[in-house]
Amino acid sequence: MKVMVAPQKVGQGLALNLATVLDRRPLVVGLTEMDLGQHSFVPTMRETLGSSYTVISDATVGVHSQEIPVAIRNGPSTSVTSSKVVQISPDVGTKGTGNDRYLATVRFRHHGRVYVVMHTHTNAVIQSHTTLKMLDNERKRVTADAMQTIEDKADLVLKDPRVAALWIMGDFNILPAPPDIEWEHSPQAMFRRLGMKSENTRVVYLAWSKGLHRRGDLEVIGARTARNASDHAFLVRGFRRAPTQP
Repeated sequence: MKVMVAPQKVGQGLALNLATVLDRRPLVVGLTEMDLGQHSFVPTMRETLGSSYTVISDATVGVHSQEIPVAIRNGPSTSVTSSKVVQISPDVGTKGTGNDRYLATVRFRHHGRVYVVMHTHTNAVIQSHTTLKMLDNERKRVTADAMQTIEDKADLVLKDPRVAALWIMGDFNILPAPPDIEWEHSPQAMFRRLGMKSENTRVVYLAWSKGLHRRGDLEVIGARTARNASDHAFLVRGFRRAPTQP
């Protein structure tokens, strides 16, 4: 199973980036910044990926609720069973850094097991990328609530005996920090409380729960390269399912 986190820059270079998705053929891929509020790039995503993928998005939740689509690769042993997009923080008035933010949760069956992926893109400019300390502003306060919402929903998924494993992915706009200044709502702190392992390239994270083992090396596709026109690197990670406990 291959999982890919592919943050975008409001659709810039989207044709190249989607070509990279088709080349890497992940089972699951999440893209960000696919919605400008008045224009969505999700139709382009669906057209380009074609019948190979089911693209999950919801335009009805709020202004930017199509910003975080998730695509699941179609196949005879794979089927999406449910999905939901919810708002996790409001528009706090700064275009591009504090607009309304969302969480997409997709449940699917793959080779007889049920998996869940959660994908998000939280507020920017809530941390000093020089000192790694958190800033004190309105975006940080609403992001704390957003991160708690993600953690609470993930905890419920992990307690569901029908779910084999969970992935959480996205652009969290938070760099890892040393323990003495680590924010309690940072991705790494949240993943640790949930008992999940994670990898990241700067602010882009991919976390996974028990039920999955890493397979092969992590692939990082650098930003602004021949395979990635975005301003953030892509993460591509292979997994194998853990043996069923007797």
